Amino acid sequence: MTFRFESFADALSAQAALQAAYPVGSPVEPALEALIGMGAQCKRVGASRVSCRYVESPQALAGWCWHVALEGSANGIERVRIALATTGV
Repeated sequence: MTFRFESFADALSAQAALQAAYPVGSPVEPALEALIGMGAQCKRVGASRVSCRYVESPQALAGWCWHVALEGSANGIERVRIALATTGV
């Protein structure tokens, strides 16, 4: 599945699309692979939480930074949260 943050106008629509593609209970790994494949930087921030950051146009003087939090367990994804922030130099 191809998932591009640039296709969405806001964090709510991106979160809805990510949840539709990777619903609660689906394995965490495919969602992480998709985020990493698009260029997101991810790291584990807890026993059951992974945090990812994706910066649109990283060389630009200003832009958007998407923050994704995936919470999961042995049963799969439990919750997805997405936030959007502006970046500037």
